[in-house]
Formats: sequence, C-alpha cells, structure tokens
Amino acid sequence: MNRRLIFYAVLVASVIAMSGCTSTEVKCDPVVVVTGKDYTSDPVSVPYEETHSEFAENYSGADLSVGLRDEIINIMRDKAEELGEDAEVLYQCIKATYTNWNERPNRIPCYAEKCRYEDEATWAIAFNRANSFDEESLGHFDLFFVSIADYEILYYTGCF
Repeated sequence: MNRRLIFYAVLVASVIAMSGCTSTEVKCDPVVVVTGKDYTSDPVSVPYEETHSEFAENYSGADLSVGLRDEIINIMRDKAEELGEDAEVLYQCIKATYTNWNERPNRIPCYAEKCRYEDEATWAIAFNRANSFDEESLGHFDLFFVSIADYEILYYTGCF
C-alpha cells in the first residue's frame, strides 16, 4: 500500500514538473493602475516599459510556468482590490488573452491599467514573453486591450 502511494506521488510530482506547473518565487512586483485614460488614438503609449524591463532582467524562458503566471496574477488581483476594482474582472481579462489556459505559458503579465479604448472601459495588459523556453530573457512584449464588458480583445500588438 505504501509503495503504491509513493509511486503515485512521485508520478504526479514528475508530471507537474514536466508540464511547467511548478511554483516559482515572484522576483518582480507587477504594476496595476487605474487611470481612465483614453488610448484610442495611441494605444502603444501605455507606459509599461519600466516594469517590462525589470521583468526582462529577472526572468528567462526557463522560469515560465503556470505557477509563476498564477502567482503574478494573484498579486495583480490583490492590487486591483486595493484600488477598489473587481479583481475577478481583471483576472478574466488576463485569462482571455491566452489561447490555452492550462498549458505552460510563453508569457507572464507585468502591467495592467484600467483605461478606455474605442469608447469602452478596458484593461490594458502588458506581458513579458519568450519565443522559446530556452531564451535567457523575457524581452519580448505583448500588449492587449481587453473589454471589461465582455472580455473581448479590442486591440493587440507585440514584437513579432
């Protein structure tokens, strides 16, 4: 009985580690702000660069995992609540940017700003991205404007 239990525990731990689901300590503090600024005429002017640079210096592609992404998002949710915002809405907006929520992500959020885009209330969310898990830095970026009303992506840009 004990051998079987140990075998299954080792098997589960191995699967979790291979899938990138391990928990990782958060090295950088993500930014969450509420401005109400309208970015319709200049969406690339969202001021996430400083935070993005800090994340790029502290993380590599090897660091990317579901656990790290989720820990960063939890910090962002707490910050949204401290600002009087609905943390679940921010979470759903972030989640809407991923095509497969359960697989190892190639990017992590670093900045979220509640603002406006095309006459809609949105969360502008910036990410640090790696094009492979072997990259030494998360220097690539993705920027999304996600509608608060229906979690639709209204705008996307990134380095390609």
